[in-house]
Amino acid sequence: MKYYNRVKVAIIGSGIAGIATAIRLAAKGHEVSVFEKNSFPGGKLSEFQLGDYRFDAGPSLFTYPELVEELFQVAGEGMEKYFQYVELQDICNYFYEDGTKFTARKDRKLFAAEISRSTHEPEANIYTVSAFRNWIFLGELLEFIVYLNRIHCLGNSIFRFVDTASE
Repeated sequence: MKYYNRVKVAIIGSGIAGIATAIRLAAKGHEVSVFEKNSFPGGKLSEFQLGDYRFDAGPSLFTYPELVEELFQVAGEGMEKYFQYVELQDICNYFYEDGTKFTARKDRKLFAAEISRSTHEPEANIYTVSAFRNWIFLGELLEFIVYLNRIHCLGNSIFRFVDTASE
């Protein structure tokens, strides 16, 4: 691995990308300063309280925990010292305005059955999507679900597409 001369680096924003970049650069020996406009780090990865309730202000899913674990390894720290997580079988729930409910499941067969139940698309068709078959990227799978939503008319879904050119 080639190491360059130590340099001073400024990172603008302490969202997950800024923090990850700062960790990797500092681990390579660079002098890193992180600048954040908010009074807290994390960017969209934050929360707020309203009375006795806590709400996620950004992502509600913890995807690719292995990448977070890798960051702790790069930093020479044990992740368990800072936080633990539990892998869930039911990843999250989606609710549509027409009353349709959809649960994203960790197990592919159960997930395919759930998509089929919610969209009336045969499970065999769901398995033809490369993202589902190879379990590559949840975003690609969600695009497929949006596609199924369009064909099977689930009503106004949680997915909103805005044509900014016509506004």
